[in-house]
Amino acid sequence: MVKPVVAPVADTSLQEEAEAEAFRLKTEMAQSSAAQAAAMPVAQDETEQQQRDLLAEAQQLLASNQNLPRALAITHSLRDSSYGLIRQQNMLPLLQSYLASQQFATLELWLADQQLTDVAPNDRSRFTELAAGFYQSQKQLVPALRWLLAQDELAGNAKADAKMQDLLWSQLVQLNPAELQQLSKNARPRAAAWLNLVQIALSFAGDAASMTAALQDWQQRHPGMPALADLPSSINTLANTPAYQPQRIGVVLPLSGPFKALGEAVQLGLVSANTSANTSASTTASSSTNTEIATTGRSLVFIDSTLPAADIAAALELAQVEFVIGPLLREDVDKVQSLPNWRWPTLFLNSKQNSDVAPVADQFYFSLSAEDEAAQMVDLFRQQHYQHPILISAQNPISQRMAQHFQQMWQQNGGKVVESYTYNNQEELRTLINTFLETAASTERIKELERFTGRSVKAEMHSRLDIDAIYLLADPAQTRLVKPFIDVTVSPTAPALPVYASSRSHSLAIDRTDIRDLAGLTMTEMPWLVPQAQKSALRTEFETLFAEQDETQQRLFAMGHDALTLVGRLKQQQLFPSLVYHGLTGSLRLTPQQAVQRQLTVATYRGGKLVPQNGPLGQGK
Repeated sequence: MVKPVVAPVADTSLQEEAEAEAFRLKTEMAQSSAAQAAAMPVAQDETEQQQRDLLAEAQQLLASNQNLPRALAITHSLRDSSYGLIRQQNMLPLLQSYLASQQFATLELWLADQQLTDVAPNDRSRFTELAAGFYQSQKQLVPALRWLLAQDELAGNAKADAKMQDLLWSQLVQLNPAELQQLSKNARPRAAAWLNLVQIALSFAGDAASMTAALQDWQQRHPGMPALADLPSSINTLANTPAYQPQRIGVVLPLSGPFKALGEAVQLGLVSANTSANTSASTTASSSTNTEIATTGRSLVFIDSTLPAADIAAALELAQVEFVIGPLLREDVDKVQSLPNWRWPTLFLNSKQNSDVAPVADQFYFSLSAEDEAAQMVDLFRQQHYQHPILISAQNPISQRMAQHFQQMWQQNGGKVVESYTYNNQEELRTLINTFLETAASTERIKELERFTGRSVKAEMHSRLDIDAIYLLADPAQTRLVKPFIDVTVSPTAPALPVYASSRSHSLAIDRTDIRDLAGLTMTEMPWLVPQAQKSALRTEFETLFAEQDETQQRLFAMGHDALTLVGRLKQQQLFPSLVYHGLTGSLRLTPQQAVQRQLTVATYRGGKLVPQNGPLGQGK
């Protein structure tokens, strides 16, 4: 069913008002300046005073949240003032005007050309806070940190900027390896010291003795940085919060029955994460439903989730486990959660069913959520300032869930209902593409003109121009049909129409044989399944040993690998939700509901390859 097109996220009517106000303002200033020049020999001084008065008026309008179009018109016109001090003092009101009027695309272009030294000294802290906040709202971490690091460089160790240092630190701990490397290039000494501190804090979280020694060494190498006692308090809290360090972990997976292959794929990832190059794994089978795999210092006890709940609990008690990973299937999670004596800290490998129920302190949830992908695409569209996306989804439960979540998140972020289409088969896809691009109507108009004139009319088919992106929720075969059909259906005179897809459109097997039709397609995918210029040792070993595994098995392998690694980080992420672990399945953070939320790699097909846009988020070691 077709729904109304989404309204622009920014208020374009407000922009039009501001442009009209700016024109009127310039006319007033020109007339006033001409009159003053005729009457007084010091017209230049009067013009400066006039600009000061206008700036004061804009500041008052912004403070009272009144007549925002006039505030935007004034501050925009003062961007090019011939008076340097006015340009400096206008920077903060101009930023506030762009934000208040939701001129986000203009703001982003403007900020890219500014330096913090262009801002009046007394305004720099507030300016940085707002600029960084804007980039945070757009999920653009690196630009936010550039402003925060610039402010820190200018402020030094001033006590008054402790708040800004806390904000800086909360953003630094979210950096993925590629972003950390990006910021490290040509970093000034103070910024380099902060980036080194991030590596220390994340490496020794939960290990107070090692963290203390590393911090003391850091202080000696960077004497110009804040004293240890003045660092953000979360650094010491991270060190002194004991991590989960279980020596025996129970793993509850389907090891028999129809879902055995899924359980074994997760099991393989867990064993891989638990085995290092310097340790050899030994396996001892005590029964068909209880297998123990041990490495130096830590053992994994595998229990079949097809057992009755009471038998699973009894097996965990017998094995004396200290932590549980699993179950994987929803019905098995419900089964063990119904037990009154489930006493183990647990990382369930499924989503939390009822988000309204308060979380249990030591129960966590990790799933390969399709909704996370849809939410990330909303963020990506907002970064690109798209206003009229089209949503195309297959008529199946997962695609419909993703479509519903995309609609919901889009509206929560200021948009209206997205124009959406669903399909059941490939033939319907062709029809609906012609429908929403309105090419069929264009063709019909040409035919009508030919009938009216009685002559053949040479005219190009035209397609709609108000669409700026398509989000396609389809399987790999359908995607390879739709993408080229959209490319040839969009009229030659129209701008290229970007097409985005989810990981459900990705097939490694098909990529190896044919990706000609996907040039320009952008998708979200877990880092483990995005080809890298340089393969990690883990990826090379995996492809040697398990080349026959399909995408589903590989996703579950990555899930198992990340699940075991997360165990030692959950306590810290529970206390500090900004902490991110960059794993094989994506960048992982813990929500207030104690569910692991994923951010995936964004990659585009270019030159016959799927290429990550911002580098790898995590590929193992």
